[in-house]
Amino acid sequence: MKDKLTITISDVNKTKSYTISQLVKKIFLWLVVFVFLVIIAGSLIVRFLNQQLIDVKHKKQQEIRLLTQKEKTLLTQNKLYSLKIKDKVQDINELESKLEDIEDIIGIKKDDTTSLIQRATLAKITSSHKKYMFNTIPSGKPLKKTKVTAKFGFRIHPITKKKKFHQGIDLRAKRGTKVYSTADGVVRYVQTKDKGNWGRTIIIAHNFGFETVYAHLKKSKVKVGDVIKKGDIIGLSGNSGRSTGPHLHYEVRYASRILDPSTFMSWNMKNYENIFEKQRRVKWDSLVNLISHQVKIQAQQ
Repeated sequence: MKDKLTITISDVNKTKSYTISQLVKKIFLWLVVFVFLVIIAGSLIVRFLNQQLIDVKHKKQQEIRLLTQKEKTLLTQNKLYSLKIKDKVQDINELESKLEDIEDIIGIKKDDTTSLIQRATLAKITSSHKKYMFNTIPSGKPLKKTKVTAKFGFRIHPITKKKKFHQGIDLRAKRGTKVYSTADGVVRYVQTKDKGNWGRTIIIAHNFGFETVYAHLKKSKVKVGDVIKKGDIIGLSGNSGRSTGPHLHYEVRYASRILDPSTFMSWNMKNYENIFEKQRRVKWDSLVNLISHQVKIQAQQ
């Protein structure tokens, strides 16, 4: 009985005995050991794979964090560069304005109007041409009643208290005052949210490279792409953006150059030729010739 194993099972009624060979016993024991080892090895492998997964996940998170930081850094740099570019453009415009003022003071441009707009060109201008120009080039006031609170040019900024070039003209207006387009054109830009220096803003592109800007609005009544006629209501004045009180900031631009809006606001039939002398940054001679040509074509049609 050396190679046999006897197992006895007893209950209340009877007793039974079973004999198992030692070989079967060894196989069973080895099987138990094998299963135990497989379980241990499996758990170790699972733990190892879990750790690897955690490491990979942690590495990915670090990479994402680094990329996010780099993206934020690049966005910050981009904003700084944009501000620097804007400052440089403004400095250039300011220098151009200063140079023109100096030339006027020392008399360099006293007899220069003939080079800006020839007398022969002025002679060609008819009432039809003038009417066309008043409709297509910014003229008149963007508000029914206007009172200037800040002129075009250098001033002490009301918020920063530093000397800064004011690119437009500020007109006093209660919140909700109707704002009118000063020429025919197409809406190029609309800022409907109260953010940035200008707050709610509308920019209209007019013919021949002119643009007008209407800022610190309470509400805009137009969208980008809208075709606007002179005198159309485009928005309501307000106090949005960096502003110390309700008013309208109004600008006139030509080929990205900043012009004094007051000349255009007072431009009418009585002082029609004054603008050619005062606004010398506009190439009036070629512009008037082009307008004359266009009016002539329209008349023939």
